[in-house]
Amino acid sequence: MPFNIQHSTFSILLVRWAFERLYREFAWAYDVVAAAVSGGLWRRWALAALPFIRGRVLELGFGPGHLQLALAADSKNTPFGIDASPQMVSLARRRLRRAGLPARISRAHAQHIPLANASFDTVLATFPAEYIVDPRTHAEILRVLAPGGRVVILPLAQLDRSLYARLVDLAYRLTLQSPVAHADRQNTPTPAMQIGDVSLSPHWVRVGPSRALVLVGDLGSE
Repeated sequence: MPFNIQHSTFSILLVRWAFERLYREFAWAYDVVAAAVSGGLWRRWALAALPFIRGRVLELGFGPGHLQLALAADSKNTPFGIDASPQMVSLARRRLRRAGLPARISRAHAQHIPLANASFDTVLATFPAEYIVDPRTHAEILRVLAPGGRVVILPLAQLDRSLYARLVDLAYRLTLQSPVAHADRQNTPTPAMQIGDVSLSPHWVRVGPSRALVLVGDLGSE
């Protein structure tokens, strides 16, 4: 069958629409789907960012709140979080309250963070959506970071090559995302990122039969 760009575009938009519903109306199913498409590694991938954070932490797009839970359980951290999805805010708040932990979270967009200047030591985002490349988001990240603050972004994970991994890769290609790569692509240049004047350095963290990429940059380190 010849390639039909109109049909392909429609299919991609449909799948992306479905994923948007998963993050909102069907947020209750998010953990099940995330586990299925990652071979059960999704939460462990996100946790790979924890060794790089410090102090007062602002998490962008906290989703169901698993990292908020891990951060709040560690007395060395003071976590806050924002997410644009009201359903995810509700899920995360319930999860934290069931654990008897404070829920310092609110509904907001990363392009308009409703928090004070220079109030965080770390801004964290794991598997972020398109907002992370928005210049308005970059400006807000720099605004809320204290002097010497740190940006930590976990943009993707890399599965060891397998049939399952190839199927996962296909699913992400259909949604125009790329959080999953494969071990046989290790000669591919590691993605780099710049947040204003802050250059983020890559760190690969081994997670079972996979590895996660964590990008880390400090204010004033240039």
